[in-house]
Amino acid sequence: MKPYQEEYIALLSTAAGIRSTCADTGDPDAFLASSHEANRSARDASAHGTRILREHLFPMLDDIMNISDEDADSLYEFAGKLMSGVEQKDVGLHYRIHSALLFRARRRGDRDALIRELYLVGMSLYNLETMLSPNPLRLYTTRMRMCFAEAASHFETDYDEITDPDTRGYIHRSMGNIALSYDTADVESAKERLAVTTRSIRILSDPDIRAKTPSLPWDTYLYKSHQERTTLLSFLRSGTATPEAFAQVLESAQIVEERQQKAFAERGGDPQPRWQYAYMAARYHCGAMLLPEFLEGLYSISFACGEDDYGPQSMFTHISAPALYMEYIKHLKNDRDVEKFSERIEPMTRRMCSWLAGAPSNESNEQLMFYIRQFVYTYRETEGGMTFFDLLCYIFASRHPAVYARMWITGRICMQLAEWILDDTPYELSELLGCADADETVRRRCEITDFVLRAGMLHDAGMIHFINLDSTACRELFEEEAALIRLHTVCGHQLLRVHASTKKYADIAFAHHMRYDGKNTLKDGTPLSSSPIRAAVWIVSAADVLAAAADETFSRYSPIIPFDEACDRIIAGSGRRYAPFVADVLRPKERRETLRRMLESWERDAFLDIYDRRESMPRLQ
Repeated sequence: MKPYQEEYIALLSTAAGIRSTCADTGDPDAFLASSHEANRSARDASAHGTRILREHLFPMLDDIMNISDEDADSLYEFAGKLMSGVEQKDVGLHYRIHSALLFRARRRGDRDALIRELYLVGMSLYNLETMLSPNPLRLYTTRMRMCFAEAASHFETDYDEITDPDTRGYIHRSMGNIALSYDTADVESAKERLAVTTRSIRILSDPDIRAKTPSLPWDTYLYKSHQERTTLLSFLRSGTATPEAFAQVLESAQIVEERQQKAFAERGGDPQPRWQYAYMAARYHCGAMLLPEFLEGLYSISFACGEDDYGPQSMFTHISAPALYMEYIKHLKNDRDVEKFSERIEPMTRRMCSWLAGAPSNESNEQLMFYIRQFVYTYRETEGGMTFFDLLCYIFASRHPAVYARMWITGRICMQLAEWILDDTPYELSELLGCADADETVRRRCEITDFVLRAGMLHDAGMIHFINLDSTACRELFEEEAALIRLHTVCGHQLLRVHASTKKYADIAFAHHMRYDGKNTLKDGTPLSSSPIRAAVWIVSAADVLAAAADETFSRYSPIIPFDEACDRIIAGSGRRYAPFVADVLRPKERRETLRRMLESWERDAFLDIYDRRESMPRLQ
């Protein structure tokens, strides 16, 4: 690799460790100081990485047709260090590099390079798309499918003309990976995924095709295709699968289970929990196992790894197994069974939080975040158990303190703005929480201020999908990543709307970036201007800007705005971007000074709150 490439890779490794440096949790002041230093270091790393890429890499990508073969090989090697297997150090940059190399291969008519780059671009898009999962939103599936399908099409057109074994391998890998572009949650899409996977299995099992390139790892390809077909368990849950589909999925689950048993009998230990679950689930869906028995098995899997075990299987056992357990509880019919199995949700949740508090940050962090998202999307609030509000707070505090601190400070700013509005123009908050008039809003001051406090804390809940965009790469965001982050409002709405403790904040999370003078509608089509929560939306919208002045709590990508500039921005946008009644409370000089002092105190308080939450997590078991 080139020196600048080695420097950037080293910078990524440094950045990955920055989030793990929140010091001695036995000392609140040390935690506070190290948190602030981590945020400063993250911003410095981002600025430094951007300079490196602007000086050395981006000019080369802009002139990709005129670079030498040696430079092209160097780019390929560099990209391989950015994303490979479970290592996802910088997926966005991997995508940029391989997109350029794909363009170069296509223009040069280099068939082998074209097939390889189609596969690698498709994998980049898949990993970008994974950040949205398990949310049904999709941005890249069509492009991903086109890449894999074009590479796979060479099997039908000119396979025998291709002599390079690696190129043939990319064709077969692409053929199998077309399935990744289909959503298992959608019945028709799941049918397509099953068909694609079954075709790949048939081709990979053909002895005549294998004989053409005996050096390829055919059994590995075939095993991975069976693993892929096993993931269609959600399709079986849909109730529309045919007997043939059940048989195919069960066949793959059986093959995966037998290989797991054989491998671990030879090496010792137990099969991977993920595939233990898949085999049990396939048997349950095919009628060979009753649901209570299956849930007992899932519950046992969730304890398969110790609380201090952070090995490769621990993420599934501590996070995904409980998530799946909560998903399957929905199918219980007997009230006694529902009560029995629901009682286990709380201890499983607390055990997950306890484990998560010590989970390290490394290149497999996106896989960890996928499991966490799976958990929060299947979570079920139970009487006396952890609320979804508290669960989200624990997760943000443990995985990204800077984002949580921003949310915490935004909540406090919302509360203070509401206090001043209640003093000046309480009628502006009428209808909030069902208040009939200004007098009622004043009487219910505590309820209203607590409501906007929590609304502010949850306004960026959808950022749980994009934590790694903020915490791993050492550069400015690309447009693909910025487009992903803009979806945090939709993701936040979908996360919050289903739980008793958070559903009243869902519309605020969805609308907090909307303009005051725009013809905005909420997710259900209701005009924001006539919604009872509109005042809370305008408060959160302004508080989000003011929080940018808390310089020790900001992410590496978000600019730090001087406090006076933040206030002036809101006042200047009064009646257009921001609500006049919110802007008006910032006009008095004494209030601005009061808020400035509060903000300085809240920077410290936010991280001390994180410290308290992190300290409490290990004692939740």
